[in-house]
Amino acid sequence: MLIEVDRVGKSFAVRHGQMMIMQDISFRVNDAEFVSIVGPSGCGKSTLLRLIQGLDRPTQGEIRFRGRPVTSVNLDMAMVFQNFALYPWLTVRENVGFGLEALHRAPDQIRATVERYISVTGLVGFEEAYPRELSGGMRQRVGLARALAVDPTLLLMDEPFSALDALTAEGLREEVLQLWQDPGLPPEGVILVTHNIEEAISLSDRVIVLSRRPAQVLEDVRVDLPRPRERKSDAFYQLTDHVYALITEGAHAKPPGAPGTTSA
Repeated sequence: MLIEVDRVGKSFAVRHGQMMIMQDISFRVNDAEFVSIVGPSGCGKSTLLRLIQGLDRPTQGEIRFRGRPVTSVNLDMAMVFQNFALYPWLTVRENVGFGLEALHRAPDQIRATVERYISVTGLVGFEEAYPRELSGGMRQRVGLARALAVDPTLLLMDEPFSALDALTAEGLREEVLQLWQDPGLPPEGVILVTHNIEEAISLSDRVIVLSRRPAQVLEDVRVDLPRPRERKSDAFYQLTDHVYALITEGAHAKPPGAPGTTSA
């Protein structure tokens, strides 16, 4: 078991008291699973990723990694952000190696690791380029290479394709899936936050569907479709429609244990 989110709630102070963002959120992520989190805008999906990594603490409940409570930033996880989050004054090579330097790895190890992930993410030839000289797709490749370089057990992805054009996003989705399926590369699990329901079903083993704020888990949808997935198939359409209906008509979601749900 990689991650257990156990009855987690989160609130923030506002002018007239506390605003509850999420409550009683529970789900698990197993080894070798790709899990997506979807839900309406403002329901706390990105906040939940921050809680999982330990960048923030839940108001209620507990998050456990490998059975141990997450009480601070977990260095066995890495995040890929929507807005690339690259250092503009550093080259591609330096951005990819930044996390390794922060971990005080040996210079020879840093060089070898950086070269490896520059290669596997298609950045060869751009090592000395600065972020301003790269397209959005190439910048996100740098962000992915930087995350993978620290050898994370769990990769967290916060809407990593939403700022890209459709063709670039589709190509990167396929590459991320190929990298994750490579047994010689990290990570062991992936959690993706996305607004794109088709993206979630295309990539994931399971899709956690959250309600509007204060968010709760409407359903944990298992995606039992073979890869590569055919988006024009009836089964794909049915899953897409089901998740869309859950989000837009949350009050009519199936109770836990109903057909089509899982508590994995």
